[in-house]
Amino acid sequence: MLKDFFKLNGQFEEFGEERMSSQIKTSRHIVNVLYRPDELNNKRVENIKFENVSFSKTRIEKCTFKNCVFEDCLFIGSELNEVSFHDCEIKNCNFFKSKFRQIYGRPEQFKNAITNRKYSNIAVHLYQQLRENYHNESQREYKNEAEYYFSKWKRRLSYVEAKRNNLRRYKYIPNYIASLIYDITLGYGYRLRNLVFSTVVIVCLLVTLNHLCSQYLFVGQENPSIIKSIYFTITTMATLGASGFSPLSEIGYGVVTLNVLIGISLLTATLNSIFRKVIR
Repeated sequence: MLKDFFKLNGQFEEFGEERMSSQIKTSRHIVNVLYRPDELNNKRVENIKFENVSFSKTRIEKCTFKNCVFEDCLFIGSELNEVSFHDCEIKNCNFFKSKFRQIYGRPEQFKNAITNRKYSNIAVHLYQQLRENYHNESQREYKNEAEYYFSKWKRRLSYVEAKRNNLRRYKYIPNYIASLIYDITLGYGYRLRNLVFSTVVIVCLLVTLNHLCSQYLFVGQENPSIIKSIYFTITTMATLGASGFSPLSEIGYGVVTLNVLIGISLLTATLNSIFRKVIR
């Protein structure tokens, strides 16, 4: 772990281009190194761990990294152009003011690059660079993933800035909580798995509620059962109305209304997620 997020830990060696090239060919662990040249070009690097290594202010161009680990590394002011990351791990690395162009690689590889909330601004900048890169390169799936992490760190940044500016809690806590719920339940509209999980949980809760309130929902000779409660829940949410059932009391009407409102909300969330994930 970097003691100072902007400096290498302890003592280090300075590597020139020739020595770095030699180490890439012969070593599996490059540690405590300050890479001094301002360029690193046309390298294919596989199965190497870079630890406590600085590539700050370096133009890394036309390089491919496969199964590599970058831990406690500095990319401050670096420019990455036509660089590919395949199955790499990037942990606790500083990308302050770095620039990305024509990058290939899943944003998930960068999810542990910054873990300290104190550096939320650097994380926001990192994912902003990634999402713009994926947009320009028409890498739609990766762009959505970068958008998700960007939104996640924007929430954390708003919290840090609010604390730094000594804002009263009532001014930022409600928005923070709403954003957190949006993240957990819907993944900011970019993660369909969040929506699917949330939908299953909500439907199960509604089925339980409707079954408990079945005496207010089913009329005549209807005998309440879990199957009927499931059918009632799904049809009411899907058709936005009580399908084939007449509530017996105001409680029944209230339960039906709750089902309809939640059905509308889930439909809206689903369309929003599809729009974000597919159309854009």
